[in-house]
Amino acid sequence: MVYFTGFRNGSFCHRGRLAVQPNIVSFSMYAELLSTFDKTLHAMKSWILLLSWVLTANVLSAQVRDNMTDGSGRKQGHWTAKYPGGSPRYEGNFTDDQPTGIWKRYHENGKVKAVMTYGKDGRCFAELFDEDGQLYAKGVFEGTVRDSTWNFYSGDKVVQKQEYSHGKKEGKGLGFSDQGAVIWEKQWKNDQLDGKSSEYYPDGKTRNEIWFAAGKREGKAQFFDESGQLTTKGSYKDDLSDGEWTIFDKSGKVAYQLSYRNGNLLNKGSLDSLQMKNFKQYDRVKGHIPEPKVSESGFPENR
Repeated sequence: MVYFTGFRNGSFCHRGRLAVQPNIVSFSMYAELLSTFDKTLHAMKSWILLLSWVLTANVLSAQVRDNMTDGSGRKQGHWTAKYPGGSPRYEGNFTDDQPTGIWKRYHENGKVKAVMTYGKDGRCFAELFDEDGQLYAKGVFEGTVRDSTWNFYSGDKVVQKQEYSHGKKEGKGLGFSDQGAVIWEKQWKNDQLDGKSSEYYPDGKTRNEIWFAAGKREGKAQFFDESGQLTTKGSYKDDLSDGEWTIFDKSGKVAYQLSYRNGNLLNKGSLDSLQMKNFKQYDRVKGHIPEPKVSESGFPENR
């Protein structure tokens, strides 16, 4: 350390020796700089501590924000769940115990099972996927039941379109071929076939027309070949052949005239053995042409 013990002719003396006059302004600035640096360092430490606290708070907040309920026990915010094996089961948001926004549900193999977009009215538009991740249905859920129009898919093609009301089939249902042609058309009431149901050949010609009531065949029925020629006509009662049935040959002439009562053929004697064999085979399938199989899985799962 340097000591200045005197002042001579405007210069400092160091232990009796003349010393160069120090730059008093430079010392002052240096002291001020040290003071400023110290204050800045202190402020930086404070900011670092504050930033650390904020980051910690955010991490803690992120850890506790899922699966929360309010004071009334209502679900709020982001909710998730996992399968026992650890793969995700669902994720989405609640507001006052009601699902809102976009929800995703998963198969246990990790593939998306459903993407569900909720509106303010509680209804949601859903896209449903099989375990391979292939889309198989689109439509609206009201609560947990189907409503309005649903489309069902095989690959990227619509194979069925069905109207629903409060979880039950109501109104028209349509089936489609791979080429997009209508292959059947059915009327539904309270989840049962009711009214005229028709099936079509790939070229659009009518295959059959059968009337239903409360899920059972009731009333007249007509069947046609691929050329559009009427082959059979008759009627049903309580889902059984009843009354007069007429079968036509390829020229349109009457081949058989048959009488039924409660599904039983009354005039078997009018047929020879070959005709009877052919007719029995035909009788087993008439009115029972199957429609395409479509997955009818409903709401993916309860939350």
